[in-house]
Amino acid sequence: MKTSRMNRTNKWPYLFITPYFLFYAVFSLFPIFFTLYLSFTDWDLFGNKNFVGFDNYVQLFMHDKFFWTSLWNVLVFIACYLPALVLIGMLIASLIESKLIRRKTFFRLSFFSAYMTTPVAIGIIFALLFDWQGGFVNNLFIELGWIQDKVNWLGSPAWARWIVIMMIFWKNLGYFIMFYAAGMASIDTSIYEAAEIDGASAKSVFFRITIPLLKPINLFLIITSIIGGLQLVEEPMLLYSGWASGTSMTGGPDGSVFTPIWYMFDASFSGSSFKYGKGAAIAYSTFLFIALFSLMGIKWLNRDGDST
Repeated sequence: MKTSRMNRTNKWPYLFITPYFLFYAVFSLFPIFFTLYLSFTDWDLFGNKNFVGFDNYVQLFMHDKFFWTSLWNVLVFIACYLPALVLIGMLIASLIESKLIRRKTFFRLSFFSAYMTTPVAIGIIFALLFDWQGGFVNNLFIELGWIQDKVNWLGSPAWARWIVIMMIFWKNLGYFIMFYAAGMASIDTSIYEAAEIDGASAKSVFFRITIPLLKPINLFLIITSIIGGLQLVEEPMLLYSGWASGTSMTGGPDGSVFTPIWYMFDASFSGSSFKYGKGAAIAYSTFLFIALFSLMGIKWLNRDGDST
């Protein structure tokens, strides 16, 4: 009698969490597996879903230069802005948390405000800054005498990449600073006091105490930045949407800012023909590279711990 009453009582928690799992299955699991199925078809939304096996993936990896160009672009972006974010973010956070700064909350919020800016606003701001005709950067450089003629920043493949890198750096710097500042604030002050008594220099304290103790935060920031970088799409797409700059081109000049997710969107929803099978294959191929580079990043960051 007592056992049956306990069994009836134990059913209620499962009953209450059932709606969550139902919604998760319908709105998350089903789209995930349906997209995987679509990647093996040539469905164009209107016709039949013809099963083509691995043809989409073979075409993508063996013959599609646009996919490899888009993947190379995001890897270049990550390789440029991620080390700068780690180094500069850590230095600024250490300055904010030092005894030289009193209004720490003000500076934290000031840097973090850029991260809260929407991608639409960021794209429009940088498009206006680097506009060829009336952009602020061209006008400023001409006034300073650094250039004689206006530069078509958004029309140059090299400059287009650097503008996107600056966009991502500007947006995420405050995010990195907030994490590093929180990590430094949580370090026991007695550790720094002991190092000061031992005569350690500020440089030694930073490299031998602060950075090693921030390793979990570095691991989190670097891995999430790799994942976010490979999923990059809003900022370069909005920069070349033509809303503010008047320059509308898919992937930027010579595809210099084309990204895998932008390519997925372009293949699936742009043009006269919808290639949902190809778009799904691009999505899952990007996921494989995200998993690969994330594992490589985790392995590289934990190499010291593995060696010990």
